[in-house]
Amino acid sequence: MEQTYRALIPDAIPVDKGNEKVGMASKTGFAVSDSDRRLIRDNAHYIREALFSCITDTQVECSVAFARYLARAGLNAENYWLFLRLVMTNNPWVLDELMHEREPRLLFSTILPTEEIVETAFQALFSRHPDEIYPKALEALLGIVENAYFDPDDGYRLRKLSIMDINALGKFLRKDEPQEHPVNRLILEILDKLTGLGEYFQEPDKSVLSKHAFNVRFAYFDRARNMVDAIPHPLLVRVADRNSADPEADYADLITKRRARKRDERGRFIRDLQPEAEQPVVDAPTAEAAAANVSGSTTSTPAAPKRKKKKTS
Repeated sequence: MEQTYRALIPDAIPVDKGNEKVGMASKTGFAVSDSDRRLIRDNAHYIREALFSCITDTQVECSVAFARYLARAGLNAENYWLFLRLVMTNNPWVLDELMHEREPRLLFSTILPTEEIVETAFQALFSRHPDEIYPKALEALLGIVENAYFDPDDGYRLRKLSIMDINALGKFLRKDEPQEHPVNRLILEILDKLTGLGEYFQEPDKSVLSKHAFNVRFAYFDRARNMVDAIPHPLLVRVADRNSADPEADYADLITKRRARKRDERGRFIRDLQPEAEQPVVDAPTAEAAAANVSGSTTSTPAAPKRKKKKTS
């Protein structure tokens, strides 16, 4: 008897076309695109909790796996919001997998800045205290701001700045670290650009912002001043991230070993050749030793056992 299997996704699913008619969903391979959209829309809460919450070890493992997939797929104009959403999870395991062999500062350098993405970057920076945000996430967000305000007047037309935006940048400066520190260098370069705000299109608001950017930058270099002289103290409070979760130990060990393996130009793992076990080398006997062994074996005979004398009474 021939065995039949029921399709995982029905061939015909009622689809609302907006004209009160039911039509056939268009199939792509094994998936039905219209039903997939509806499935994702109806279960958006579960998908969000699995990929972007990173509160439990299981959620972190799901997010790490998705980050690995995105890293292999590559960032483009269609999926960069998924990259940014994973950056906002602020989970070290996820970010290390997402930015494997990538420079965080340049993660979004190929994406045209828009008001929405710049606004999202500033909101993420403002929502975290210093030391609370993972360094790779911080550099990726600062890279968006740097790209948008490389020409400060052009960036200002894209999205207007405020004093609080400049404070959100300056609060991540580490006065106890040298200027060459990656985060310090990046923030100081952005503030230096913002000091030129209004150079070509002068406005009173731009003048205020450029002076504040200069004051924040000067507070870092001046040893007689502290950062609190330019930025409100509540923003400078350093708080560690208390919500960060780790995957289970076996999964974490798998990730660590996988990252240590070498890859080729296409990202495929290179098989490590195991060296053959070396056989112990036995020195060949010399001619004199061999001759001595031969002569000894031919001339020497075992000694006869001694006979015991009988006792006489």
